[in-house]
Amino acid sequence: MSYIGEDSDNEVEGIMRGRPPSSYGSMKSDEPEDMDDFDDPPATTIRVIQGTPGLMLQRPESPETAITERTHTNQSSVHREGVFLKPAPGGHRAETFPAQHRSRVDKEHTVTVGSEVRSNIRAEREPDEAQSERQTEFSETHMEEEPNEGGAMEVQQEDKKEREMSDDYDEIVLDSDFSEPAEPPPPPPEGHGLQFRHKHRSLTLSHLLSAMVSSLRPLRPVEMAYLKRSLCGHYRFASDYSTIAELTDALDLADKLIELCGEGEALYLTIRSLQSIKKDELANTLRKTCRRALLQHDLKLDHDRRFYSLYEGCCRPGQQRFISEVYSEPLTVIRDNGDPVNTEHEVRRTASTTQETVIRASDIFRPLPNDPSDVRTIMMTGIPASGLTVVVNNFIIDWKEGKTNQDFQFVFPLAGKELHLGKEGDQTFLLMLATFYPEADNIRFIEKEDCLILFIIDGLDLCEFPLNFKENAAITSIATKAPVDALLTSLIKGTMLPHARVWITSHRGAAHKIPSQFISRFVELRGLTDAQKEIYFTKRTKDPELGRKVWNHVKKSRTLQIICHIPLFSWMVAYVFERGFRDPEYGARLPALTTFYSQFVIIQMDRSFERYRGYSVEAQRWKDEDKLFLERLGKMAYRMILEERDEFSVNDLLSVELKFEDLDSRDELTTEVRRTSDDQKTWVFKFVHYTVQEYMAAMYVYVTFRKQGKNVMDSNKSLLTKMLSKDRPMMDLYRTAIDQALASQRGQFDLFLRFVLGLVTPGTEDNLRGYLLPHYHPKPKGMEDVVKYINKKIKENAHPGRCRNLELCLVELQEGKDEK
Repeated sequence: MSYIGEDSDNEVEGIMRGRPPSSYGSMKSDEPEDMDDFDDPPATTIRVIQGTPGLMLQRPESPETAITERTHTNQSSVHREGVFLKPAPGGHRAETFPAQHRSRVDKEHTVTVGSEVRSNIRAEREPDEAQSERQTEFSETHMEEEPNEGGAMEVQQEDKKEREMSDDYDEIVLDSDFSEPAEPPPPPPEGHGLQFRHKHRSLTLSHLLSAMVSSLRPLRPVEMAYLKRSLCGHYRFASDYSTIAELTDALDLADKLIELCGEGEALYLTIRSLQSIKKDELANTLRKTCRRALLQHDLKLDHDRRFYSLYEGCCRPGQQRFISEVYSEPLTVIRDNGDPVNTEHEVRRTASTTQETVIRASDIFRPLPNDPSDVRTIMMTGIPASGLTVVVNNFIIDWKEGKTNQDFQFVFPLAGKELHLGKEGDQTFLLMLATFYPEADNIRFIEKEDCLILFIIDGLDLCEFPLNFKENAAITSIATKAPVDALLTSLIKGTMLPHARVWITSHRGAAHKIPSQFISRFVELRGLTDAQKEIYFTKRTKDPELGRKVWNHVKKSRTLQIICHIPLFSWMVAYVFERGFRDPEYGARLPALTTFYSQFVIIQMDRSFERYRGYSVEAQRWKDEDKLFLERLGKMAYRMILEERDEFSVNDLLSVELKFEDLDSRDELTTEVRRTSDDQKTWVFKFVHYTVQEYMAAMYVYVTFRKQGKNVMDSNKSLLTKMLSKDRPMMDLYRTAIDQALASQRGQFDLFLRFVLGLVTPGTEDNLRGYLLPHYHPKPKGMEDVVKYINKKIKENAHPGRCRNLELCLVELQEGKDEK
């Protein structure tokens, strides 16, 4: 076969007309011009592309595949102006498939699409219709050749204007007669988010395949051979070139690429291969014709690299986990005036009458049954360590894998702590977006109303911009230059990209940066329920039986079971217990609490350093003011326990020589619960859980006694005695604490006493050395007398309601000793 000259193309086509069907199904395509060679054209099968009535691709009747039958109804050609699809001759409009038979074709099931989507509409095209069409085209051609300078100039100006508009949007919109299906698809089930629309036609398989075929068809055989050779650089074909070596037809090759690589990767490879053989014009036309599909593919690859794995707790190189292995969906509610802090407690009873609307995390943009209006802007809040970022990551991965929220064509996460790292000075929104996502360069088409897009601002509390909604100018175009602060406020307000959706995550305090009138829905993360805790413990380990052992051991302690609603705390418990159960005798005793709370406080302080100071060694170093902050916060917590309250204000902070700024920069242990005005003195705060408040109070009492010899619970000792007895026996502290707990009628000091006793053991006190205690501090003395005193009180049983708590205090003492 000759590859020289123009006749080689006809020679190849003549040979290939008589070939037998391939194992993949005959995908032989005919050029439109080939029909002129026959007086009586062969019978053809006219098939309908789902969702594209009125457009057909003519193919000889032959064995089919699931991909090729979706393209039989499109006839495409390539002209100098680019790619366009010809309308069906005779004004024929095909019927659309029923909505329940729609099926999304992706990489995993590109070839084996269910037979229910196969078209049952077949029509035989009459020879006279084909002849009529050829005559019409011939007459139109001669009319265009007639000298008509005025009309030609008008046509050229219109074409130039259309091309400039397309260039502005960096997207070629095919001029076709089809429209979106009139009937929307059936509502998706709960948990699937926004999936109420048909897929945009530029993202459909039929559009991608037609565009790829139109770009490959003009290639000569030798160019097609070079293109296939260039594909060998891809790992899918490097060792198995035979899969495409014998394919000479454009539709065969495009179909096989989509079958093997998936839609997005096949499109990318086609563009790259066209560029490698110096067909830049065809590559650019294909890129612009499938601009949205290519951008979506690039974004999904980027999201897969960024969000498919995570670090639990602290970041340790090599210790990341796949998010699918550890994610358990937390309880999500539409926020009202309820308390964001879990009020469950082992001893303390708090009445709660708040009724909240529970919603799945993937359904936050889904309208409620009684309110069908669109939800544009979401504010999601939660206590520290509640898993806001993990929920965002899982949302993105589910979208990327095609599981949920497929109405969004693109999802752009923007980390709040990175927004200030872009270019300085005034810039357009497109330039700002391209700074973080280079693949999104010059995507003007996102201004179109048919482009539904989601922006996620994760961590508003870490954003360094003031977000001045009152004074910033209202930007309406993504091509207008403005400060980044004005761009962000315009995006949130909706003056820019009003059809887009915005999802913001933040701690409650920073959420007040945005006026409530710009928020469509407030959502709160409530942490893990008991069912979700069990899922987490069994899911994160390769041995589900080990996970069940961990969960059963956790349930032996009511306090531990409750506090595990915080995902970070669940990780700490799972990490310790999974290693503990390597010992067959582990789990015989009840689990202790104090060690976990000590580690929780230290980890949360470290996380606050990372958030507000940075990741350098110097930034992570504990300073004297950090240690003093914990001691003073514990002092305030102890006063609150004595007064039996769980809320504090800025005035309470001032009473222990702390300022709001001190709390705001170390906000991982507390959360804001209520704000009625801009006056800081009216703001109300809480610890992330009441047991954390009890631990902080116990830590303050214990550290003060160990460092200064001062028993803050004993008001009878003179100041001179306290200062001269820094190495006092522990019995001087614990006698007062035990008597105080036994005298309480409602048990408000039960957990406090357990924490005070648990801190003295070597395994737990070591957690405080280097932080709140010196590294070489003397060991505590007189612990034997403390154990004897506890046993004596248990035998006396003078307070039956409190004796059970004394037994749990012995567990704390024994557990900490064994850990050493």
